[in-house]
Order: sequence, then structure tokens, then C-alpha cells
Amino acid sequence: MDPLLDTAPCGFLVFADDGTIIVINATLVEWLGHEPGELEGRHIESILPIAGRIFYQTHFFPLLKLHDRADEIYLSLRCRHGEDLPVLVNAVRRRRDGLVVNDCVIVPMRQRRRFEDEILLAKKAAEVASQAKAKFLSTMSHEIRTPLQAISGYVDVISEGIHGPVTEAQLEELHNITAAIGYLLGLINDILNLTRLEAGKAELRLESVRVEAAITSAEMLVRHRIREEGLEYAREPGGEDLVVRADPDKLQQILLNLLGNAIKFTPPGGRISVGCGRVDDRVGIHVGDTGRGIPPDQIAHIFEPFVQVNRQPLELSRQGAGLGLAISRELAHAMGGGISVKSVVAEGSVFTLTLPAVE
Repeated sequence: MDPLLDTAPCGFLVFADDGTIIVINATLVEWLGHEPGELEGRHIESILPIAGRIFYQTHFFPLLKLHDRADEIYLSLRCRHGEDLPVLVNAVRRRRDGLVVNDCVIVPMRQRRRFEDEILLAKKAAEVASQAKAKFLSTMSHEIRTPLQAISGYVDVISEGIHGPVTEAQLEELHNITAAIGYLLGLINDILNLTRLEAGKAELRLESVRVEAAITSAEMLVRHRIREEGLEYAREPGGEDLVVRADPDKLQQILLNLLGNAIKFTPPGGRISVGCGRVDDRVGIHVGDTGRGIPPDQIAHIFEPFVQVNRQPLELSRQGAGLGLAISRELAHAMGGGISVKSVVAEGSVFTLTLPAVE
């Protein structure tokens, strides 16, 4: 063997179709812990672990015979003292000196194996953390719901005057308490829903849904609020025959969230519009407004949990905790779609929900 090839910083091995090792360079012999000349004439399976022998017989060699080459095959070689050496193999099948041989260039993958092990450990730790989070949130939900519902019951008893007369000022404060309880219960539900979505445990009932009917239903639920806020509403023409594959309830939840945000962030006298259209195999439902818009540096973060425009993460207020868009995006993804946004500060925003079209 050429001295340069014999001591190259990679392994080189030639074996015949019957598996006999014809040539093996000094580099590979040293990696495997054998003596020079010890491996020539042996069967290639003698340097493979049991799983590697099965892989050689069922995949590697058949692939090599079929295509005359095998690129970037990941397997393990068995060293003399029993440990395995992970390697990457590139092989070419050719005729040389009247004999069909298989030339293999072998590169050790010790670092890759270490990185893979670290990734697996990190994945396992993330799964354990996710399970712990889900269990904690479920427990927290139960522990918080119970006293909140009790407080709500006490408020109702006091409001009805069972324990004595209640003044108008006291009734107003009791109403504020009830509203706060409703907000907290809604927040708990949102957190649990987001957790289930992130864990891939969302229960979906996918069916064909007429887009016009879904939009009309959402409009009816927000029409009064739009009038109260002094806003103009417009339905853009078109889309009467569009049908999407979606869960009707989840689609309604997304539309109500997008419309609710448009109402929330559009000042009196502004305009909200809804339209839809089809591009190839997707249907886009657009919810636009003439509100304050979203700064360019915040657009990339608005779909993250607990983030709202011009506010710090984890800041809660009467306007919500910033979970609506995060939940809507996860719901859209679960139905095979997505949500995107285009916005100009002081001019408004357009959110687009895309879903698979149905003929």
C-alpha cells in the first residue's frame, strides 16, 4: 500500500464480495487496536458488532451492490477490546485486477457520538421538564379555581342582599371583584390550553368549514362591541365559495381573537375589515385595522406567550395577558395552517390566517 494512504488521517479498507478483508491501512488498524497484518483475510463482520452485522447484511452491502456506491453510511466498528467506534463510511464498488472489490473510506465520529448523546440527554431533560410543567399547571389550575369559585359564590350572596342591604357603591365594587375573578379564570384556561397545544395534545375535530359562515358567526359575536367602541366595520367582497379544512370551534376561537385584538388596539373612529381569498391550495382570512400598528422590532415577538405590543413580557392588565396570539398560532399550526402579520406604525395591521383549502 502507498505509505501516504497507509498513514492517512482516515481509515481505508477494501473487501471482496464474500466479505473478506483484502486491504486495511495502518490508521484503521491502530484505531481498532489490532496488530499490523492481523485483520487481512478475516471477514469484515469480525470487526462489526452484532447490530452492525445485521446492518451490513440487510442494508449496507445490498445498497453497495445495487448502486455501486454507498455515501455517508453511519455505523459502528468493534475494537479489539470490545468497545465500539462510531464511523462514517463512503464506499465505492469497482473492478480491479479482474476482481470486484469494495473500497471504503472511513472517518471516526467520536465527537458526533458525544454530541448525539448530549442532545438525547437534553431532549430527555426537556421532556421531564415539560411533564413537570404540565402537572404543575394542572394542579395549580385546580387549586386556584376552587377558591376563586368560592369567592365568586360569596360575592353573589352579598350582592343579593342575603346578609343585609348593599349600597350602589358596594355593588359596583362587587361587580369589579366578579370581573377580576373572570379574568383570572380566563387566564388559567389560556395557560392550560397553550400548554396542551405545545405538548401536541390538542383535541381537533377537522372537517370542511365554509369560510363565509365562520366569518359571519364571528361578526355576530363582536358586532355590539364594535359599535360600543365607535368603530366602522367592513366585510370585503368575495370568498363566498371558499371552504377550508379546520375545526369549527378552533377556527371561531382564532377569528374572535384576531377581531378582539383589532377592536382593542384601534381608537374610536377607526376601521376594521375582514376579507378572504385563495392562493393555490391555501385560503387566507385577513383581519385588518387602522389602529396604532406594531413597531418592526416587536413583530417577531408578538406570537410569543405573555408579549403585547409596547408592553413588557409578563405584564398583566385588564386588556389580557398576551396569550391570545400565541394560542391562535398554535391552533393554526395544529390545523395545518399558520398566521402572519403585516403592520405599519400609526397606520394599522393586517393579520392573515391561512388554512388548507377544500375543493
